[in-house]
Amino acid sequence: VDRLGEWSQLPKRFLRDDVVADAAAHVLHRHAPDLLLVHFLCADSFQHLHGPRSPEAYWALEYVDHCVSRVLAALPSGALERDTAVLVVSDHGFLSSEREIRVNVRLRQLGLLKIDAEGRIVESRARFVTNHGAGYVYVLDPADRPSLVHDLQSELAGLEGVTGVWGVADYAGLGLPVPDVNPMVGELVLEAAEGYAFGDEARGDDHVGPPRYRGNHGHRPTHPDNGAFFLAAGAGVRRGAELGAIMSRDVAPTVAHLLSVKLGDVEGTLRADALA
Repeated sequence: VDRLGEWSQLPKRFLRDDVVADAAAHVLHRHAPDLLLVHFLCADSFQHLHGPRSPEAYWALEYVDHCVSRVLAALPSGALERDTAVLVVSDHGFLSSEREIRVNVRLRQLGLLKIDAEGRIVESRARFVTNHGAGYVYVLDPADRPSLVHDLQSELAGLEGVTGVWGVADYAGLGLPVPDVNPMVGELVLEAAEGYAFGDEARGDDHVGPPRYRGNHGHRPTHPDNGAFFLAAGAGVRRGAELGAIMSRDVAPTVAHLLSVKLGDVEGTLRADALA
């Protein structure tokens, strides 16, 4: 356990997953919880490092399958038929990355941010923060914010690999809050085209370069390979049901129903078609 910090690094997360599987099995034996949440990481990290559908990614998926089987083996005999349901979910799929878009390089060239000798941003009127497939531009100069937002929306739309730039007026259609509601949200949101992802790099002269990661996520869910995974089995679950595409936000209300817990007014809907 004292090495979990080291094992949280991308190449070593399979070691962390091994500890998590052991810990989950221990919790089931020792505490018999009403709800147990277990998070395995290496399928994500290996697809970042080596790309989706790479040999390493397929190995990681098999490894996570093995970790899940160890957790299931810790359940009491007959639990899945009697009183236990198991849901296996992911929060995203993966797209391959051949090129990295460096928005902060362009912002530096426009005189909107400064970096030190090691490439760290030390001063900025605007800066970009990546979520790989998408990211926010934060305009930090309140006096000149409206004009900067207007100018940057057209300027950044012209960068190679940028497939969309949206302002605050467009956020509702994207399912995003606005900065007045959530101060963590930027003034512009950008999306990368397939084959591209965003990086944080602010050094150099090139707006596009080799990727840091071979696989990424964060694009809109309209990309088929960005779809997540959902599987449910056990007590209270309808056997053999095929749901088609569902929303990730539907998972929590469905789990709450299985636990006989009322969530109140939440996003997402109960997937009654998944239940017995």
